[in-house]
Amino acid sequence: LAWREKSKKHLNMTSFNIAQGIHAFDYHSRLNLIATAGINNKVCLWNPYVVSKPVGVLWGHSASVIAVQFFVERKQLFSFSKDKVLRLWDIQHQLSIQRIACSFPESQDFRCLFHFDEAHGRLFISFNNRLALLAIKSDASKRVKSHEKAVTCVLYNSILKQVISSDTGSTVSFWMIDTGQKIKQFTGCHGNAEISTMALDANETRLLTGSTDGTVKIWDFNGYCHHTLNVGQDGAVDISQILILKKTILVTGWERAITVFRPQNFNQFFIQPEEWKGGIQHHDDILCAAFLPPQTVVTGSYDGEIVLWNNSTESAHHVLHPDYQRLLKSKLDTKPQKLLSAGRSHSTDPVAEQSTMGVRNFEIDTEGKNAVTRLCFLKARKNTAVTGGANLVSCGGSGYVRFWDIYKKQLLAEFLAHSGAGTIIMSTDKMNRYLTTGDLDGWLKIWNIEEYCLNSSKNKITKAPTLIRSFQPHEDRISSLEMCEPGGQLLIISSSADCSICVTGVCNAPVWIFGQAKHWHIENYLFLPKRDTNLVESEIQKEISLFSKEESCLDPTEHSLLNKRNKDDSAYNVRPSEDTNLGIKYKERNTCMKETQKPYYGEVIKKSF
Repeated sequence: LAWREKSKKHLNMTSFNIAQGIHAFDYHSRLNLIATAGINNKVCLWNPYVVSKPVGVLWGHSASVIAVQFFVERKQLFSFSKDKVLRLWDIQHQLSIQRIACSFPESQDFRCLFHFDEAHGRLFISFNNRLALLAIKSDASKRVKSHEKAVTCVLYNSILKQVISSDTGSTVSFWMIDTGQKIKQFTGCHGNAEISTMALDANETRLLTGSTDGTVKIWDFNGYCHHTLNVGQDGAVDISQILILKKTILVTGWERAITVFRPQNFNQFFIQPEEWKGGIQHHDDILCAAFLPPQTVVTGSYDGEIVLWNNSTESAHHVLHPDYQRLLKSKLDTKPQKLLSAGRSHSTDPVAEQSTMGVRNFEIDTEGKNAVTRLCFLKARKNTAVTGGANLVSCGGSGYVRFWDIYKKQLLAEFLAHSGAGTIIMSTDKMNRYLTTGDLDGWLKIWNIEEYCLNSSKNKITKAPTLIRSFQPHEDRISSLEMCEPGGQLLIISSSADCSICVTGVCNAPVWIFGQAKHWHIENYLFLPKRDTNLVESEIQKEISLFSKEESCLDPTEHSLLNKRNKDDSAYNVRPSEDTNLGIKYKERNTCMKETQKPYYGEVIKKSF
């Protein structure tokens, strides 16, 4: 052992004499301890200044210890032995907390490397050419659950003042937002297949659920299914969004084309998809879509492209990308393109390559760094066509949020909202004052965008808008976000793969979990933040009443899109999950995503081999 004392140039040397030798060691600077992995099956703890004998010996391994590493924040120690047994030790009490026997390799002749990523609670152990990953998971018994399985989507019904949630177990639950009380629950909506996304029709009298079984079902709130849309053509597909317009229902997620249904043709129970006249314009799978009245539809894909469509003619006219743009010719004089093989294909469409503007050479984004997972129009900004400024927001891969002017086909701003968090999702309120973003670690951030990108600029803005609040309401990936204003009070609803649904306010309000034992009364806690760009510094808040005394009654005969009597072109977007196999599998599309947990006391380590 060698170290340099303060104000001295030479090194002090100390020698340790350890019987039979060691395989590895680690040093804890805060505790000033050295841990050694002994050939004699022992883990010894040493004080660097006391070399005669160890200050502690950890007994328990039945074979030579080949790796040790400190868990610094917890004052704990990992050790791994030749018989492939991992132990976690409490250093202070010198006790074994947990024992895990690894399942491979089968051979006893292997070389082991050992690394613990403390920031994310991940332990990596290599066995020759194989890698084992062990992740710290919270003890489910100590966590409040809203659902028994991972929650995939959450919606808010403004008529009933209810929150609607779905999970991977094909269950839909209904909750009162003002108290958190569960009202009812539909089980087995799609058999055993998980529900990946949901949407409400324009009048909020019908619920649409999209499932991995390749169907979208249309329900009333009594649990009766009126129609089944055969989205996947009798095959399993990954539905990420359902976009409901006045005359069409658009479904996206698993291929490069838009799947369309026309409610005026819903004259039987099973409904087949119809042709989208615009054909294929994306190079990669479409993940999301948004609508801006009277006739603009935008779709975002895994490779970062955003295609602008005319909803009336169903033709595409422009493509936006952070690194380039291209103008599409009219499709009226070309033959419709047949859908290529399902899944991610990087072959090029002739129509998509037609261009009258210079297109930069670019590489296909195979890692999803530019993947567009959410698109949101800033509809409250009424005059952007004249005054300029951003009217479209996108987010997705690498944690970036981007603001676009679709009239000038220009990227006005981009900023890193979540550093190192992989893919993110977002939502905004109806007045477009606030933007909420959520990441794979369960963190939420609330931004004030009321004065952000209101004017055009030649130079791209990279400065982020004012950050109002950053907090971690969930222990796992945030799967869905919804912002609503019951009684005029702005609320943020979030769902997560940790099986919980949370609701909170904009400024430092408590975080409630649907399903907790004690019901809440939100109006007693929440305040309306001042509409001020200096909201972070301001502590002046105005208290308002959150809910009216009486609740609106729902008339089933109200005009509904699915009853063919819509009155406007409003689009209602879904906030779907991107990956619904909790902690087990990562889909190809989500290779850019990571699943992380913040370690804390009371957790256990789960194997993932």
